[in-house]
Amino acid sequence: MKYLPPVIEKMYKEKGLHDLDFFAMTNALDWSQQGNDDLVLEPLIQYLSQWPDEVIFVFEDKMAELLHGLDRPEIARRTYRSDKYFSGDGFLYARCVALVNGRAYYQKILDGRRKLDGDKEFEAILYAPRKAWARKHHKAPSDYPHMASPDYETGSNEACWQPENLWTEHALSLGWKLSVPRDWRQEEGEGGEAVFYPPEGELTVRITPFYAEKSGKPAPAKVMEQAFLQTIPTQAVGMKPEGCGLAGFRLRFFENSETEGGRSVHHIYAGYFARGELLTVNVLGRSREECRKAMELLQTLQKTEGQ
Repeated sequence: MKYLPPVIEKMYKEKGLHDLDFFAMTNALDWSQQGNDDLVLEPLIQYLSQWPDEVIFVFEDKMAELLHGLDRPEIARRTYRSDKYFSGDGFLYARCVALVNGRAYYQKILDGRRKLDGDKEFEAILYAPRKAWARKHHKAPSDYPHMASPDYETGSNEACWQPENLWTEHALSLGWKLSVPRDWRQEEGEGGEAVFYPPEGELTVRITPFYAEKSGKPAPAKVMEQAFLQTIPTQAVGMKPEGCGLAGFRLRFFENSETEGGRSVHHIYAGYFARGELLTVNVLGRSREECRKAMELLQTLQKTEGQ
């Protein structure tokens, strides 16, 4: 057998591949050929095709492991604002994008510090191992003998897709929708306000949609913004949470801590506004960390056009 570089030798003998080495290989893709996936993948296919079959299989199994790791409902929610209403194939192909943007990007997706773009896909990388094998053996890719493990199809990470991990979508007034954990309670407040809270603790999320007109037309966005700002305590400070944006709406966020009845409480105030539209969100909890964690709910906000 010809000389094997240390990384390749380890793959061959130990049947394993470190994440860093996997991403080093995918970093070799030729993005100057973007628009032609075969040419983009050519450096990787050529590299894999020169090594023993076991190396190709180990590469594919690591790819499967990394895709399986991203197969989680919370990642789907950040991507599609839902963990139910999306394409399983589309979610898989979007996860593929995380494999070709480096380990740091992948880790941010996994940790929730960044969300996948559901409009970007890179399905082609799934077929790179079989194309490398076919080139090596001068056979058709359909003759490829290896079945990747673990399964990476959407929903295959069964431990994460258990019913208790899925969220329930709630319809709010004026065409708004929001998803919350299944065990959270909902109450109706005054003026279309919806109140959500977990079964234990004092965390409370209050959401109120508004619609306003001026001279028979939807009020300017600036008017809606000013209406929101008038409700914010003077001591509150601005904040910029990630992943809470919503197409077609501007947003402002504030937070402050104070003492109520001898206890420390934290508030987060969020406002989404556009022409004639305003959605206010008031998060109340015992700590800043608890309230900021609850902001994940806003990643599922949806607004139906024309309502």
